[in-house]
Amino acid sequence: MQKDDAQLPSVSTQDEGVFRITHKSVHAGSSTFALKCLWVLLPFAFFALFCCFCEIYSGRPFSLLLLSAWAFSLFFIGSFLSLLLCKWKREFELSQWGIAFPLIYFGAASYRLRRPWSDLTRVDFSRSKAELTSADQLVLSFDSSAAKKTTQIHIKLTDIDQLDLKKLIYAIANNASHAEIQPPLNEVALEFPTINGIKHLNFQNFTGLWDEEFSTRYSPTLFVPLSPGEELRGGAIKISELVACGGSAAIYAAKDRVGTQIIVKEAVIPKNANEELKAKAIELFNREAHFLSKLDHPHIAKVLDHFVENEHHYEIIEYIDGLDLRRFVKERGAQPDDFVLNWAEQICEILVYLHSQNPPVIHRDLTPDNLVLRLDGQVVLIDFGAANAFVGIATGTMVGKQSYMPPEQLRGKAVPQSDTYSLGGTLYFLLTGRDPVPLEVSQIKEGDKATKELNPILAKCTAHEISDRYQSSVELLQEIRRIRQERMIEELPTSVRL
Repeated sequence: MQKDDAQLPSVSTQDEGVFRITHKSVHAGSSTFALKCLWVLLPFAFFALFCCFCEIYSGRPFSLLLLSAWAFSLFFIGSFLSLLLCKWKREFELSQWGIAFPLIYFGAASYRLRRPWSDLTRVDFSRSKAELTSADQLVLSFDSSAAKKTTQIHIKLTDIDQLDLKKLIYAIANNASHAEIQPPLNEVALEFPTINGIKHLNFQNFTGLWDEEFSTRYSPTLFVPLSPGEELRGGAIKISELVACGGSAAIYAAKDRVGTQIIVKEAVIPKNANEELKAKAIELFNREAHFLSKLDHPHIAKVLDHFVENEHHYEIIEYIDGLDLRRFVKERGAQPDDFVLNWAEQICEILVYLHSQNPPVIHRDLTPDNLVLRLDGQVVLIDFGAANAFVGIATGTMVGKQSYMPPEQLRGKAVPQSDTYSLGGTLYFLLTGRDPVPLEVSQIKEGDKATKELNPILAKCTAHEISDRYQSSVELLQEIRRIRQERMIEELPTSVRL
């Protein structure tokens, strides 16, 4: 939830169904400086060219000076026009038909800047240098039956804003589902240097929305998140940055009228959803948002308000200052089992509270991304997936990250024990630093002390059959507390234990 200081550019949507994202080359400053220099010399170049025409018209023989003046004049004018065109045409255009590249890719694209999605065969996140620790470029491979050759277009990740990169990948995933993506999106981990340090970007927050059922219902108009600086409720809420985006939902960091930091969740029903599904989704969203606003637990971020504006549904959520557990583990590695057991007890207390409500609140999306570790060491649940559930009803999508989803939830039949399954997957991630294998019982490697105590818990939490799991979050909480208590007793001196 940490903010980046850089402003994110907005996406232009001047033509219906066409979305533009800006190419921000690192050489933009140099090209602007070159344009200014050439602009000063341009009148002299035109004057020299005019003199050359006069000499040619007079019928005098060509001289070395005349040829030099002619060449330099054409060079200056041609360079100026080329740079001007590159500055003018520097946007990617995304549509249902295909993608159009900025003019700077004219040579790399084999002189074809417009490419249909049907020609895109492969997308690679790759490293331009072997010493790099993560991918720094996106390579799009196009096969054209007319050209009978493969064209590879290399796009530096620093040339595209992080938000725009997500939109580009989203457009590819929905319009060129046949294209092979390497590595798979759920394994992609990118690093972007910011003023606050390295920011990690992955695509796990919204890959679950790209299943076949969603594709058949996909609206021709892409969901465009709000840009930094945009306002809601007549200026009462000002968007600071996009935190996450997927499908037809987004999460933003924002500030209210008095400058208090808040989180805003946005959800949109695709326009092509039928009226019955729309009505049902709206009813669910309003009912759930109203219910969640009444929850009061020290480890749950409060839902402060909800409203509808321009047919978009919004929730206002308490801002929690800290680091989500995914980013925490990615930056610091797998965590000691004592730490994990402490966090597990806190998370389980949250589930006990949610499941004890009338009716029980099933979270459906309990993952390391939705749990924030505050500076005081307390774990707070920041996202209920209400917006995701809302969109899921209208689109037929499944709620939750696939690695943390139990079989019954994949079938749309979530129960309280489904959250227990997700908790087991989350504990596995905290202990190993790796996402669990989807639909497999999670187990850590043999050979250490934690294995004997924690593997039975992981196995019972992530069992395929509901009947083989802990039958309540209370039962699981008691088991975790028992293990923690036994460990505390073992650490006491022998004289004290006796």
